[in-house]
Amino acid sequence: MEKIIKVHLTRYTGNHPVASVSPDRVFEIAEMENAVVVDVNKQAKQPYGEGPQISVSVGDRLSREQAIQIADTYETTLIAITSTDTSTTEQSSLLKG
Repeated sequence: MEKIIKVHLTRYTGNHPVASVSPDRVFEIAEMENAVVVDVNKQAKQPYGEGPQISVSVGDRLSREQAIQIADTYETTLIAITSTDTSTTEQSSLLKG
């Protein structure tokens, strides 16, 4: 029986320093279940699985296109963080289930 891969993403928004410093990489893999790494397209304009691939894991930052590819491919949750204070974490939402 094959296990379902679940990827938990964090998105830095608003006045969070990560959103200010690198606005093109505001998604980060916070946790993964049943996988150590997953492959995503290095170049956003290629169809999924075509062109150069990179392996990403917990702690890696992703472009918007890579985050969308992960959400389309795996069961994914997304949590928005708007500041460096962890008590202001927004509500978690299920992207694909």
